[in-house]
Amino acid sequence: MTCNKSVNIFLLGLASSMKTDIRTSNIDQGQIITFAYAFSVTLMVLFALGSNILSIDTFCRIQLRSTTVGLYLLVYSCCSLFGILMLECRLFQLLDSLTYISFFIICNVVSGLASIFTRICLWMNGIIALQRSLYSFEHNPFINRIRSQATASKHIIIVIICIFLMHAHELICRVTLPDPVAEGKFVCQIKYSAELLTLNKVFSFLHLFVPFSLNIVSNCLIMKSISRRRATLHQTTYWSQWVRQFRHHGHLFLAPTLAMVEARFS
Repeated sequence: MTCNKSVNIFLLGLASSMKTDIRTSNIDQGQIITFAYAFSVTLMVLFALGSNILSIDTFCRIQLRSTTVGLYLLVYSCCSLFGILMLECRLFQLLDSLTYISFFIICNVVSGLASIFTRICLWMNGIIALQRSLYSFEHNPFINRIRSQATASKHIIIVIICIFLMHAHELICRVTLPDPVAEGKFVCQIKYSAELLTLNKVFSFLHLFVPFSLNIVSNCLIMKSISRRRATLHQTTYWSQWVRQFRHHGHLFLAPTLAMVEARFS
């Protein structure tokens, strides 16, 4: 939808898109929709909280703390915890009693941070997969350098800074506007120019394509290492072992491949 030479895009979060449905429904239907959405999100958040707390608890083990995988896992879990808490806070958008300032904070700050930390988790997931695959190879100076704690810390800082910068345009373009269908209420929108809309599509594609590509690469590296060892052990060809491993573990490529295809055509 074009308005004042800019492109208005409703936030993809269900809390934003459902408000209009709730406000245009009768009271009973609105209450049912609100309860169903709030209950499902809260249940999902509770499961996610438990999962990430267990991950952080796992990091307390000395053996895991000494590895780069443990460091990436800690950052992933902390960012995930923060992100899901932001998701839960977005439920306050469903309250009609919110003032402009409260809604502005949820729209411009909470929603933006939730998006940023979700993307950080995606990148950490891809890096964790790659780091795990490197442990299947013999030690050499290059791999040892990649797996060092100092390098991991630099990678984490660089990734976080880059993702924040890649979301700067989104944070700037978020606006809180009066709801056109409900007087005295507000809606959260992102107003992009045509150029920023194109840039946002590129960034969104990269945030999915790169992490899932890392997952695919890590799967290939692990299968390569296993195939080489088994080919030597069983006196068979490397490619025959690789095909056998692919048949057994081909399902590991399904999720990242589908996600990359979705990112390409979304």
